Amino acid sequence: MFGEFGGGESGWWPEGHGSVDALGAAEARLLWSLRRLALMQPLGRARCHAVHIALQQEFGDAGLGIEHLLRCWLVGLSRLAVRRLAIGAPACPLLTADEAGLLRVLRDPDAGGVILVRLTGAAAAAGMVPLFVAAAGLARIS
Repeated sequence: MFGEFGGGESGWWPEGHGSVDALGAAEARLLWSLRRLALMQPLGRARCHAVHIALQQEFGDAGLGIEHLLRCWLVGLSRLAVRRLAIGAPACPLLTADEAGLLRVLRDPDAGGVILVRLTGAAAAAGMVPLFVAAAGLARIS
């Protein structure tokens, strides 16, 4: 579903012109949740009731674990990235290249380390792959 995009620095863009509509239901819910959590302050420690409810409705009891992992993603990425990652507004119908890269890690954990290093500019970001694998497992994304 994801491939190289024009050789840009971020490098990952989904087919379907970067539309959120091209995502599966689980990926779309994770993206919406990540976007909402990125707005919360302090980053990673603040909780969003709407995200909590949405993830519980979509994933049942696993939703709480997914919410925690998404907050871990945000904290880890914010501490490691040498630049600010482009995370869209919750209702934005388009994917940013950075979001597409993060979603690709869910589907392709073997390439996850390379993807995260490219996105963040930090070799240590490869250590975050297990957080993505755990979220994919809870959300049943393969």
